[in-house]
Amino acid sequence: MNKLQVQSLPLKDVIEDIAIGLKTSYIQACSEYIVQIPDEWGQGSIRGINFEGGLGLLIYECKFYSDLEISFTVGETHPLKFLFCLEGQLMHHFEKSDEQHSLSQYQNIIVASKGLDGHVVNFKENVYTEIYSLEIDRKTFNAGMSCELKKTKPSLRKIFEDQNAAQSFYYNGLYSLVLGEIFDEIKVQSFDHFMKKIFLESQSYRMLVQQLIQYDDDSEGNLDKQILRKSEANAIREAVEIMKSEIDSLSSLHSVAQRVGLSSKKFQNGFRHFFGKSANEYLQGLRLNLAKDLLINTNESLKEIKDKVGFNSQSYFTELFKKIYHNTPSGYRNEHRKKKRLD
Repeated sequence: MNKLQVQSLPLKDVIEDIAIGLKTSYIQACSEYIVQIPDEWGQGSIRGINFEGGLGLLIYECKFYSDLEISFTVGETHPLKFLFCLEGQLMHHFEKSDEQHSLSQYQNIIVASKGLDGHVVNFKENVYTEIYSLEIDRKTFNAGMSCELKKTKPSLRKIFEDQNAAQSFYYNGLYSLVLGEIFDEIKVQSFDHFMKKIFLESQSYRMLVQQLIQYDDDSEGNLDKQILRKSEANAIREAVEIMKSEIDSLSSLHSVAQRVGLSSKKFQNGFRHFFGKSANEYLQGLRLNLAKDLLINTNESLKEIKDKVGFNSQSYFTELFKKIYHNTPSGYRNEHRKKKRLD
């Protein structure tokens, strides 16, 4: 295993130490600092940028050819860290602890070390890893938020109030769909230096707000969380594919939700988020749209079409079809056949 030692703050000096450990140099692009991974070590880059008010952002987009350990030991209180794994895997542990914290795709952790203890992160060989690390100097950050922090919920306040690091702190979860959208926006931005810094600072505060909303949601102790997670969005997409492929034989949407690992509430919330309608309304739309195509493009009977799109009742099929297309299935077919002859 290769090992690097980071013994400096702020992020400019973090990037410089990483560059020294990799036996290369770093690039300064105004207030952003970038180290490109040398070819003999791997691929990709590590970037860091500090903002006013004690907030900074580290972005790891890299693959190493051998296992790599980076130890952050600076001899002073470390920043509060919000880590998000977009791809790959990362292992984390506190400097004086052997307890490992695993961070995989769509997971996030909040970590704060005790006293002057540092952080150790491990990258697996030949695994492309994309990590966003929001870093907060609590003393500087709290100075501008002292009144607001006193009036916020205890569960949120405890993340920030221990600015002298009397205790360690650890939380893990699955990051929300909104956070996933923020990361996507960061990855495709193409602003110049002036606009880029303002954009990244605003996105960093959005990341912080959304993570705190999610942490508050998790702290409520409800098994059925209110906020849709990024991993759950993938489950909704899987559910859509099941609906399409098994449209003629689906027994219930509850069974689909179970197959993709979602509660009924999360299942319905997901469909409303993506499609603006319930799962049942979405399924009915799929069925009616397929029925319309079959009426136009085949000579199958109405009963055969009704069965193929998954309706049990001919009258219910006719009722729903007429509600959407303002005609009965047979009338719709005749109308289009007539129009085709005239054309």
